[in-house]
Amino acid sequence: MSFNTSDSLRLSQLQSALPPPPQYTAATAQRDVKTVDNYEYSHSPWLLRRTSIHVESTPNEARQDDSSSHREVAPSIRSNDEKIALRNLVTRFSNKLAEVPCEDRRVDRDVGLPHDSSDFGTRVFIEAAPPLKPQTRERHEMKGLEQAASVKRWPGNGDPAEPWGKLAKDPELWDHNGDTLVYYGYHRPQASIRVKSTILEGTRSGILVSMLQEGYKRTPKSGPSVVSTSSPERGAKRLELGRRAPSSSLEISNPGNEAQIRHEIHFPAPDGASGIEILRHHITTRNFFALLLNKPLVGLTFYQALIDMHERLLVLMPRESDCTDVIIGFLTRNRLHNICNDPAAAAGLLAYSEDDEVQWPEGWREGFVHCSGMYTKLRELPEFRDISHVSRTLLERSHLELQARIQVAEDRLSAFTFGDMWPSHTIQPPAARASFDHFRRFLLQFYEKAYKTWPPRGIQNSDGNWLTRSVVCHLQKDFGALYNYYVDRDVVWAETKQPSERYRAMVRRKNGAVTTINNEGLDLAKLFVLFDHKHKHTHIPHPYPLLPDSMPVRDTGKTQQKQSLFTSKTKALEKQIIHAYSVASNALLLGPDAATNNLVEAFQRFEKTDHLGGTDPRDARKGRWVLLFGILQVLSHVSADTPDLWFKDNVSYFLMPRLKGTPPWTTGVENVFQEAAPAASHCLRVSKSTRGKDILAT
Repeated sequence: MSFNTSDSLRLSQLQSALPPPPQYTAATAQRDVKTVDNYEYSHSPWLLRRTSIHVESTPNEARQDDSSSHREVAPSIRSNDEKIALRNLVTRFSNKLAEVPCEDRRVDRDVGLPHDSSDFGTRVFIEAAPPLKPQTRERHEMKGLEQAASVKRWPGNGDPAEPWGKLAKDPELWDHNGDTLVYYGYHRPQASIRVKSTILEGTRSGILVSMLQEGYKRTPKSGPSVVSTSSPERGAKRLELGRRAPSSSLEISNPGNEAQIRHEIHFPAPDGASGIEILRHHITTRNFFALLLNKPLVGLTFYQALIDMHERLLVLMPRESDCTDVIIGFLTRNRLHNICNDPAAAAGLLAYSEDDEVQWPEGWREGFVHCSGMYTKLRELPEFRDISHVSRTLLERSHLELQARIQVAEDRLSAFTFGDMWPSHTIQPPAARASFDHFRRFLLQFYEKAYKTWPPRGIQNSDGNWLTRSVVCHLQKDFGALYNYYVDRDVVWAETKQPSERYRAMVRRKNGAVTTINNEGLDLAKLFVLFDHKHKHTHIPHPYPLLPDSMPVRDTGKTQQKQSLFTSKTKALEKQIIHAYSVASNALLLGPDAATNNLVEAFQRFEKTDHLGGTDPRDARKGRWVLLFGILQVLSHVSADTPDLWFKDNVSYFLMPRLKGTPPWTTGVENVFQEAAPAASHCLRVSKSTRGKDILAT
């Protein structure tokens, strides 16, 4: 069909009289659903998976304001002559009638009219086609179902998700040197993505290569022709998915010239899709190219974005491609599997990893551990429903078990209550018991000064616990430094042939010699074994402290005390005790971090002033060590993280759920994953000396 210059001029004059383009509606969406019979992609089914798509209503006034911010409403066409002229022109130039009869015999004026999707913002409007009044196109007069779906962008590397609204033209996927334009539908006036055709050819996908050939536009005079699928050069260079295509002679000679565009390909939405399904389809198309170019992921939910992209890869990629490995590689390269402090993304990673077609154990563990730590926040989110029933049950159980462990630790550490470590059947308490009580009061005063109150009142996590991860880390650092400063690493538990008798005595191993520890006075081995068995603690491998030399105790009588209080003999004894305390330490073996710890410094001052001469310094050190031993055992159950996690820094929640019998798709195997165990706590791990040599904990 031909036209002359006058027709063109007349058409341009009437353009201003056209009503505003319709919003992206269900009616116009049907226009994008065009079946392409020349390649396999058009016949593939639209695969939908279980996802939680969240929508919220937007009032008509807000919608009207959104429209007015970027589009002027043209005057209505009122005269019959204008209507007749416009209808004749549209008929001649578009080969389509401007008015298409609908099934209900009404005229649908939206069908066939071009529309612009550049108005997609962070809140994408998806409208059903409303009945329109014949004389007006005012937006506030439109009626019908209207929803606003929030589209998010995950930049990766642990950064929080952010609103996204670049569906019409994505600057991250727009390569000015590209020779291929990508459209979401056949009636889009503007391309959304621009890439190099070599990127698509590098996937070795017959469907994509066929789309390039079908969408071949023209060959620039200064550029080479398109490489065919049978080209030896193309077959010799198979590009890995997600890798940027190397530059070659296929590059466009003049990338800044729009005339160099050689291909136009279209990804229309499937026939009969709803508004949300159409939006998901276009988002998935965008994410497919983001995967090829290593760009951030977008979507309504993290799970929806991943599972929809997985389904698209099954359709587009060659059959020999492992789509799960392709997506896992994409996630790890861009650190999109860093889900710290993001319960919605953690739920998405967990749901995707447990999908029947994926079953990614490491991804499931990462998602499950973080979901367990954020369970209180997660269960209030709609994304929680994306997780399978089995995994939700496991999350609830692990959360309850963890809360029980934290409650036990809070009861102990709130007042450092460990009096049950001492035997209750003795009439006269051991001499070391007084030092135990003095040390306990010292700790309460020290942490009241550090936190203003103890237990802290202004620090609570989402579960209402004052013993948060940060508080546990602080306590573990303090008491771990104090343990390293005074532990005797030459002393270990005696090994016997009978397992039941193994932990009954302590021995010293040094220079190949083994000697039994003399527990005269206070038997630490007996105390620790009874306490550990009662509470099912793992024995600390090095349970004995460095002890000062025993010294005589002065007479505590009032008369004698007054007479000798300021004598030179008393002062000399006190100096000897202070010196003995100073020698019995690991100060020369440890680095500056342990020596400059606030608790260690305060404890050194406290010990050198606590009832000097009133208690044998050897017994006094043992009494304080008993309390330190109990605190370390309690902390060991709430301070260790699940091993082999990818990301765990800068999180505010615990990362130590029970993993026995997981992941749920495994049968007959109890321990696929290693759980967080007390053996990973500070006093059971390897510590470093100042010379870089390992001081082994076992």
